[in-house]
Amino acid sequence: MKVGVIGAMEQEVTLLRDQIDGLQTLSRGGCEIYTGKLDGVDIALLKSGIGKVSAALGTTLLIEHCQPDIVINTGSAGGLDPKLKVGDIVVSEEVRYHDADLTAFGYEPGQMAQCPPAFIADNQLISLAEKCIQSLNLNAVRGLVCSGDAFINGSEPLARIRATFPKVAAVEMEAAAIGHVCHQYKVPFVVVRAISDVADQESHISFDEFLVVAAHESTRMVNAMLTELSKQ
Repeated sequence: MKVGVIGAMEQEVTLLRDQIDGLQTLSRGGCEIYTGKLDGVDIALLKSGIGKVSAALGTTLLIEHCQPDIVINTGSAGGLDPKLKVGDIVVSEEVRYHDADLTAFGYEPGQMAQCPPAFIADNQLISLAEKCIQSLNLNAVRGLVCSGDAFINGSEPLARIRATFPKVAAVEMEAAAIGHVCHQYKVPFVVVRAISDVADQESHISFDEFLVVAAHESTRMVNAMLTELSKQ
């Protein structure tokens, strides 16, 4: 089995990259893909860059060049579920765009033309993530992750997202694009991110302060999932 792991930022991939045996680097289109062995599994680790276009480009390159059997999206997210605090884990049941609006043509909020309303995460990968959460004794929420090309900071965008997507658990800037590409290629995926900030007026301050915490916790989750996958 080959596992694709995707993080947007240097801070979100560096702890994993430093553990890869036989590390090789492929640079394409502004993205970097690191390949080798990690926790007994063949891995292709993508540093995509921030935002939906970068994530879609990188995920396409990852799938075309490395042909992973599954994709795990790691990194940080802003928590909207009231049960989430900094360092907790969010696991995607589905991902949606919060900044796409074709409702004038009869589509659901967040739905792109000729696409499903949401991109559904793989049930087996969700179960695997939940098993690892239990073994690591982490607090976690499973649910909807929404993506858009904006860092959510302040009451107005927060209220809009909550009104449109009442079940949203977390927001970030890449997961829906990754899920979209995986859907097109029929590659199973899951988003497993750690909370760096609880979306509110001071989100940007929390993000800067706690990104390291989120990166550490999300890395622990990926390591645990890879270890379990190596047993299969």
